[in-house]
Amino acid sequence: MLKGFVPEEDEDHKSAYVLKLKKNLYGLKQASFNWFDKLKAGLVDRGFKASVIDPCLYYKKWMIVITYADDCIIVGNNMRNIDNFVRSMQNGKENFDLTDEGLIDNDWKAESNTKNTPVGKPGNTCPGLSMATHQIARFCIDPRLSQKQAIMQIGRYLLGTADQGIIHEPDPKKGLECYVDADLAGGWAEADTDDAETVMSRTGYVIFYAGCPVYWVSKLQSEIALSTAEAEYIALSTALREVIPLMTLMKEIDSVFPLYIDKPNFFCKIFEDNQSCIKMAVAPKMTPRTKHIALKYNHFKRFVGNTIDIRLW
Repeated sequence: MLKGFVPEEDEDHKSAYVLKLKKNLYGLKQASFNWFDKLKAGLVDRGFKASVIDPCLYYKKWMIVITYADDCIIVGNNMRNIDNFVRSMQNGKENFDLTDEGLIDNDWKAESNTKNTPVGKPGNTCPGLSMATHQIARFCIDPRLSQKQAIMQIGRYLLGTADQGIIHEPDPKKGLECYVDADLAGGWAEADTDDAETVMSRTGYVIFYAGCPVYWVSKLQSEIALSTAEAEYIALSTALREVIPLMTLMKEIDSVFPLYIDKPNFFCKIFEDNQSCIKMAVAPKMTPRTKHIALKYNHFKRFVGNTIDIRLW
C-alpha cells in the first residue's frame, strides 16, 4: 500500500494490501513501453509499417514517422498529408494529445536539398574533430593539465573556424560508399609500456551517400590486434556492421522517397588501403595465420561480391 493510502475497512492491516492501476502513470518503469505499444498500434492501424532495422521508424507511401520516447518526427511529401495524419491521430479512438513543435528546420537550421551541403549538424562534432574529442573524452574521470590545454586548443579552433566548413556537393552518380582505415597500436609509448590500452588499435571510417558524409566514427578497438592486417580487418568488420543495416534501411526509405541509387542495385563500395585485409575479406576460407581472428569479425563475408564491393584506395 502506498504511503498516504489507508483501506477504510481494515486500517490495522494496511501493509497486506496492494493497489492495482487501471491506467498507467507517467514515470513508472512500464510507462514508456505502454506508451510505445499504444503509439505502435495507432500507426499500424493507419497503414504504417515498422522498419526491419529500426523498430522506432514507421513508414508508408510518402510519409515516415520517427519515434523517440514521447517525441515524433514526421516527414512527408507535403504539409497537407502531414496535417491530415496528425488530425487522424488526435481525433481517432486512441485520442492522442499531440503538440506541434514546428518544422524540424527550426531545430536543425538546415534544409535537406540537392544544393551544396556543409558537413556537421548541431549536436555532432565535425569530422576533423572526431579523433580529438574522443581522446579528450577518455580522461573525463581524471583530467590533467594536458587535457585542459587540449580542450582550450579545440575551443580556439572552433572559435576561429565558426564561419567555415567543408562543403560537399551531392553527386547522384555516387550511391553508398564507405572508407575504412585503422591505426595499429597508435597510442603506444615507451613511458606507458605497462598500460594495455596503449597497444589498442584505432578504427576509423566514414560512410558517404551521394558523395556526402552521413556517418563517421573514430574509436579504439576492443581487443589487441597482432598485425596491421588484423587491425584493418577488425576496422572493416566494424564499419560493415553499420553499412549492412543501413543498406536495408535505404531500401525501405526508397519505397517512400526515391533515393540516389538505381533500382535494384543497393550496392556499397568499401575502400580499404591494406591488401592483406582485402584478401582476407574476399577469400572463401580462413588461412592458418588468420584463423585466430574471432568469428564475430567474419559476419560480412556472405555479402562480399553480392551487395558489397571491397577495393583498394
